Amino acid sequence: MDINQVIANELKLNRTSVDAAVSMLDDGATVPFIARYRKEATGGLTDENLRDLEEKLVAYRNLEDRKKTVFKSLDDQNIQDEELRAKITEAMTMAEVEDLYRPYKPKKVTRASKAIKAGLKPLSEYLKTDKTGQLKEEAKNYICEDYPSEDKCIQGALDIIAEEISDNPNYRTFIKNYAAKKGQLTSAKISDADTSTYDNYADYSKRICDLKSYNILAINRGVDKKALTKKFVFDDEYILNHIKTFEIPSKTPYQSLFEEMIADSYNRLIFSSVSNDIFSELMDKASDQAIEEFKVSLKATLLYPPLKNKKVLGFDPGFTHGCKLAFIDEYGKVLDTHVLADPFHSGYNHKKALDDLKRLIIKNQTYMVALGNGTASRESQKLLEELKENNQELKDLQIAVVSESGASIWSATKDAQKEFPDFEPNLRSAVSIARRLQDPLAELVKIPPESIGVGQYQYDIEPKKLSLALKGVVEDCVNAIGVNLNTASGALLSYISGISSKIADNIVKYREENGAFKSRNQLLKVSGLGPKAYENAAGFLRIPDGKEPLDNTAVHPESYPIAKEILKEVKGNDDAETKENLKKLTDQDIKTMAERLEVGVPTLSDIIHELIQPSRDPRENAKTAHLTEGVTDIKDIQKGAIMEGTIRNVTGFGFFVDIGVEINGLVYISEITNKFIQDPHPYGKPGDIVKVKVLDVDLNRKRISLSMKNVKQD
Repeated sequence: MDINQVIANELKLNRTSVDAAVSMLDDGATVPFIARYRKEATGGLTDENLRDLEEKLVAYRNLEDRKKTVFKSLDDQNIQDEELRAKITEAMTMAEVEDLYRPYKPKKVTRASKAIKAGLKPLSEYLKTDKTGQLKEEAKNYICEDYPSEDKCIQGALDIIAEEISDNPNYRTFIKNYAAKKGQLTSAKISDADTSTYDNYADYSKRICDLKSYNILAINRGVDKKALTKKFVFDDEYILNHIKTFEIPSKTPYQSLFEEMIADSYNRLIFSSVSNDIFSELMDKASDQAIEEFKVSLKATLLYPPLKNKKVLGFDPGFTHGCKLAFIDEYGKVLDTHVLADPFHSGYNHKKALDDLKRLIIKNQTYMVALGNGTASRESQKLLEELKENNQELKDLQIAVVSESGASIWSATKDAQKEFPDFEPNLRSAVSIARRLQDPLAELVKIPPESIGVGQYQYDIEPKKLSLALKGVVEDCVNAIGVNLNTASGALLSYISGISSKIADNIVKYREENGAFKSRNQLLKVSGLGPKAYENAAGFLRIPDGKEPLDNTAVHPESYPIAKEILKEVKGNDDAETKENLKKLTDQDIKTMAERLEVGVPTLSDIIHELIQPSRDPRENAKTAHLTEGVTDIKDIQKGAIMEGTIRNVTGFGFFVDIGVEINGLVYISEITNKFIQDPHPYGKPGDIVKVKVLDVDLNRKRISLSMKNVKQD
């Protein structure tokens, strides 16, 4: 297989671009580096193009490795079937290879293998060709200890043919093709299952071709949790007749024997095996789609606009253990902490909580609150709103509701314990909540992507595959923004192109022992960071106050001579005039300059862009959302009410919106807009503030149905 050509065809990419990208990946270049600094070589492939390419490259190389293993097995068995080998060579999926190899794959002891071992294979061939009807007489010649009668011998011969039929790849392909068009998947709830979660699938039936990825994943989870059973429903008679057409010899005197044997082969061997294969393939596709949805939501969450140059109060709400407060400065350093004990009931504790809040806010001059959206979030917002209302000096206090998913996970890590050894976990969570408002990307990289609170059915997807895909998203986001080499955490540095977790730790250690980096070149002094890692990483690391101004841009060190030559040619009386001169360069000017400097136009354009706006953060300024007052519990939500909330997650079937009652409401795909849509993603992303109408509140199942139809959005 020409893997590069197959990838080029599937992704609709130029073959030359694919060849260049594959060569660089094999040489140790990373996706962010290739996407940013090797545009000429790849024809401008984006990081998304390259991620798709890399994924397919691994998959097809694994497929080719499997083919080699199969061919070796065939050689060991001395099977020289050239037609079979040609089909395996041409196979494009692992499933095709396995179906073709199935008849020759070493098996455990089966009824057929036992019969073959007893010498009944010739009797099975006789059964296929005999027209005399003397089967019983012939069977007498095969009587042995394991098969002591004619009938036993005949059954053994039939078992051999039944297994041959079940192993025939043509029948398996026929059934799979039929199932894809007309088969159905049904599910039923197990009677003693103690859950209402899967009620939608309690008596469920749907054509396979109409199933959505979330249907497959939900049924799979229900089966795993022993709450559901699943079964495929096919037109068995149609399939059996197809097999009979090819397997019952003409004018055979054993018509009924063959019909019974074919039914046995289908019911005992084929149906369950093919059903498992079909569901496995459906799960693979559903998982791939779920991962793609997860990636979109994760990217939007990570690239949510940061809140710059503001102190923030991280407010981790709670009942039993009180509300934990962490005041942090503009750079994320903790200024103060406090715990409000039982602040929600009228009386001394309530008054003391208000007094303490006022005193601490004024003391730390912190007028932005990052309020966690977990338990007691509503009550906490009422407390803060009351504080604003009764204190003129706090009337400008801003409250932003922040997802606290994963904060408790980070608070228990060794890094969190090392940074805040004297803090209890809940106080560390409050710090995380505050920091994720200041800079979501820098804080969220500290926890596993699957714990950030976006995505769906992530625990039902193959962990390694999910982790690899999500790591790519985080890596692309981090490198798209770039990081400050002198302030970035080890967790953030570990996502920089070419830098492993170990090298990231070594960078932090070098910083602690030698002080701040003065230039990018100093990276080569870090233990374990060699020339290749430096090439991959350097352009994504910033040094704001270094010796070389270009170290604070996305210009790669390899292009410094070109950047300096550009500045020399357009130099004005001051920096402002120089930048104006750069802005005036036309496309023809850039093309002419690129030819003179012997550099590609895309690279030159990127350099000019960086010289005009060095280190510009592509994220917008942060926006904050406010929850509706007077609603503190799901029981308080009124049907028909218009509420404001924040999209926390986007799935294939709709938006999950945080309206402040701990349980996110669902805007089903048909309720997002008045027109029919097949994909919710173009209509909203995590972090978007939306207004919704309450359609229904199911207190027993704790579900909130919402709609955005005919609701005016700000």
